[in-house]
Amino acid sequence: MSTKIGRAGEFLAAYILETFGVEAHHVSRDGADLWCKVRGSLTTVQVKAASYPRSESKSRKLQYAFCVRPVEVDWYCFIALDKRLLLMRPKAEVLVSTVRLDPAEFNEANQRRTIEQFIESC
Repeated sequence: MSTKIGRAGEFLAAYILETFGVEAHHVSRDGADLWCKVRGSLTTVQVKAASYPRSESKSRKLQYAFCVRPVEVDWYCFIALDKRLLLMRPKAEVLVSTVRLDPAEFNEANQRRTIEQFIESC
């Protein structure tokens, strides 16, 4: 099941990035899920997808949880499949093995802002 969720996230990420002018190629090699070409520069991206936000206990609020393993990539792309939105983060900002994101962070403005940051970094 998680393989299907991950694969759906990879193709959704490629689609969204391409709408912003990023040339995205799906790969499954050494932890990289996408090779993205921006202005002649090649960047590797690991895509992490979640179907919906969850709570670890009754007292905790809902969050998307993404398990991150250390891989040689330049950027991470976090996908909220239920919202069909993504957030980009440079590898240097992903310092924990489980990234938890509030559902409110997944919105059109943040998606655009993080994709623009990604493009500018290339």
